[in-house]
Amino acid sequence: MECESLRSRILDPYEVVEKYIPKTGIIAFAGMAGTSLPKEVPKALHDYISKTGEKFSLVVFQAGSTTPEFDEWISSVTMVMRIPFGGSSRKLREAVNTRKFGLFDMGLYEHSRWVRKGIYLRSIGRIDVAIIEAAGITREGYIIPSLSVDVVPAFIESCNKLIVEVNLLRPNLTGLHDIYLPATGQPIPISRVLDRIGHPFIKCPESKIEAIVLSKSEDATPLYSGITQTDLRIAENILDFLNYEFSRDPNLKDEYTVFQPGAGPMSSALARKISELPTSLNIWAEALSTTWIPLALSGIVKGVSSSVLYTLPGEAEYRSKLYEEIEEVKKCVVLRPYEVTNNPEIISRFNTVSIQQAIEIDVYGHVNVSHIRGNMYGGVGGSIEFTRSAYLTILAMPSTTGDLKTPRIVPIISHVDIPEHDVDVIVTENGWIDLRGLPPVERAKAIIDKCSHPKFKDLLYRYLEKAKRQGGHEPIDFEAAIEFWNDVKDIAAQY
Repeated sequence: MECESLRSRILDPYEVVEKYIPKTGIIAFAGMAGTSLPKEVPKALHDYISKTGEKFSLVVFQAGSTTPEFDEWISSVTMVMRIPFGGSSRKLREAVNTRKFGLFDMGLYEHSRWVRKGIYLRSIGRIDVAIIEAAGITREGYIIPSLSVDVVPAFIESCNKLIVEVNLLRPNLTGLHDIYLPATGQPIPISRVLDRIGHPFIKCPESKIEAIVLSKSEDATPLYSGITQTDLRIAENILDFLNYEFSRDPNLKDEYTVFQPGAGPMSSALARKISELPTSLNIWAEALSTTWIPLALSGIVKGVSSSVLYTLPGEAEYRSKLYEEIEEVKKCVVLRPYEVTNNPEIISRFNTVSIQQAIEIDVYGHVNVSHIRGNMYGGVGGSIEFTRSAYLTILAMPSTTGDLKTPRIVPIISHVDIPEHDVDVIVTENGWIDLRGLPPVERAKAIIDKCSHPKFKDLLYRYLEKAKRQGGHEPIDFEAAIEFWNDVKDIAAQY
């Protein structure tokens, strides 16, 4: 906190709540994948409401997925609407699925654009207060972002008032970021992963900064599980496909090939296997686990561009590595806003190999990443933005739930986030299948044969045969789908 003129605005978080959090209106919290979320002000807001009983009725903007701890604090507020979802706690999921507040979910690149372009302003209203975490504030009053850039520049540009939590646990992150926001009608001048085209800080009028809160709180662990044996088998199958594809596609051998390795334990499992590829890759991602940092430092990964660096449960050693070698990290890692990392222009400019995950897929390859039987489970994040523009989209997931009782390859999915047209390859722990060029029925046969769990394979084939009798280019049979699920229940009852 080097800016002398702003030191007088350092306040206790409880005082910030009393003075600057409106009882009604719109507030925005930056932070993604549980990383660089504001911590002191949300906790103080929760404590203030618990102590005083005062009511806050607010529209809450987020920048992505949060943590159960954060959701618990924010649940004290009467939420009118939350945009996008990003929820991590069971309590919050129950609230949205009983429609106790409105929810509008969307891709994160578009979310940031809507903030800046005034679409929310015209439809909902202006952000009254934005609350962000920063790694520091320079002598000139420039804001050094923390480990998540996400929507921070757009929130700062569009809010009426800004509250900055300066996290004193962060190392000197100056030089890690490249802050650039695309302009209408102008191409983004990036042709290499490590190109820097903006500023290493965010400019903000001092008059907009109402308060600064000093924090010594480390990020809570995001709601991801640890790596399982199933994750490792899926990672092995992804590498098996990629080795095959690299051997026959010359486009994947040039300097413009980049890898988007998914999220959570799947991404970390891939980090353990990526050295088996015949070439070093660049990473272009929305969010990246710190598991990849040693690979970037060693040169196994040539360069990293992401919007977020998060740490998984049991992997704090990689965050420590990031902190200890931050000056070397700055030479091979760049953090950018969503409007660059998730921008279709850049994703399609590179030969992007994108790994996406799902809750379930149907036999034709339509993908559901957000809902379970009509209930919201998790937001779509950047999935839809990468899948449409990527050179090669790989859908990777386990073929069943963890207890092996419920298939995740099904006749018909309850919600579609990614259409079949945007899915090129499917990988499960059982194998992989390249779907490019296959008509719908042939796709279905291939998915069932190569990727479904043996326990449910015959049921899926039986459904497909019944659906084919209905006719059509992409046949479906709702009655046969109900029969499928009844049979699944019978199988589950045996275990």
